[in-house]
Amino acid sequence: MLMIRKKAGAVAFGLVLAVAACGGPSGSSGAAGGSGAAGGTFTYWTSGWPPDQIAEVDAAFAKANPGMRSKGEYIASSDQYLPKVIAALKNGTQPTVLLTQNPSDLPVVQQSGKLIPLDGKLTAETGALYPGIRESLFYKGHQLGIALGGVGDIVLFYNKKAFADAGIDGPPKTWTELASDAKKLSDPAKNKYGFYVPLGEAEWISFAWAPMLYAEGGSFLNPAGTATAFNSPQGVKALTTWVDLLRSRSAPSTAYAQAGSFDGAPAFAGGTVAMIVNGQWAITTFEKAGVDFGVAPMPAGAAGTSTSMGIGVAALLKTDPAAEKAGLAFLRFLATPAQGAYLAVKSGGLPSDPAQLEQSLLKEHIAKNPTYRVFAEAEKTGKVRPITPAYTAISQSLWTQINAALQGRKTPAEALAQAAKEGDAALKKLG
Repeated sequence: MLMIRKKAGAVAFGLVLAVAACGGPSGSSGAAGGSGAAGGTFTYWTSGWPPDQIAEVDAAFAKANPGMRSKGEYIASSDQYLPKVIAALKNGTQPTVLLTQNPSDLPVVQQSGKLIPLDGKLTAETGALYPGIRESLFYKGHQLGIALGGVGDIVLFYNKKAFADAGIDGPPKTWTELASDAKKLSDPAKNKYGFYVPLGEAEWISFAWAPMLYAEGGSFLNPAGTATAFNSPQGVKALTTWVDLLRSRSAPSTAYAQAGSFDGAPAFAGGTVAMIVNGQWAITTFEKAGVDFGVAPMPAGAAGTSTSMGIGVAALLKTDPAAEKAGLAFLRFLATPAQGAYLAVKSGGLPSDPAQLEQSLLKEHIAKNPTYRVFAEAEKTGKVRPITPAYTAISQSLWTQINAALQGRKTPAEALAQAAKEGDAALKKLG
């Protein structure tokens, strides 16, 4: 399942782009994907699949595509994946297919001249994806990859016992209702709070705040992707909601980050908060803690409800014609409902295409996981992180300034204005 990135350090994207751009000529026979490609053999790299899954996928692809053979290789963890890809692009040893957990890697790879846009190549498969996933695959008018099954998103978790004790019938449907319920659920003297507002400096904060922005009708970037758009009345309203929850003491003023994770799961698992925004990965933690919880859609704002999604993508690189043909067939194979459902079940994640929900394998998985449908339903209006090489820099400015507002050092308007200024500078520099 695609989750949330840990706190990101400064990444020298300018250097990355320069290294990628100075690679050798495309289509080099020395590329990893070119070796033995006359028979339709190609190599793909992954940062997330274990050896047993690679073997299963390779066998299934060979069965579905006689005469073609895929050779999967686990290269590095997600955090170390892009540098290894850039090094391969530089010396002409890149694979034919990349599987990455960070879609924003693709614009960086594109600038090497060795990424093959999928424009018009997977039209039906792309059109079948959830809208927010589909739009995230395009950068400057070109489709850079195809989404994989195994999506992660976030919804509202609530403590059923705490709600019953407070006389609240069910989870809030709007952010206004959530604020009202959170106040009823809070007793600071007993270290009990209604809602968890994430504190600190981590990408999780940008990710968890974005659905509130979308719910109010705001946008992260402008339609062209050339400037930030979150410094808006909608953005200020969304951030003010978090700030007001803290000021009213309806949320704890201390962070519950643990082991590099900033989602605050311990606060909900330990009964400190009655509501929290989190993903499927937190379910096991809450079950082990014995919490009687329910899940509900993210609360709605003026424009409806939304969520943030994390996806994996597959992209096609230049190696040689035979390998590229087989690689494209592999991308098409991964995008089938059956294979997408397999990837979703294997990762414990969600479908990338609604048709995957009708596959027997995923139906069996859903039958054992009663909360699954709520997460899947949220995908209909969810959005993915913007696909731009400047995303890390933008998000870092945003989470830093959000934290300043939550700590009372800046107003929401001041915080977003500063984040937008820094984000626009990153977009101008990095694209």
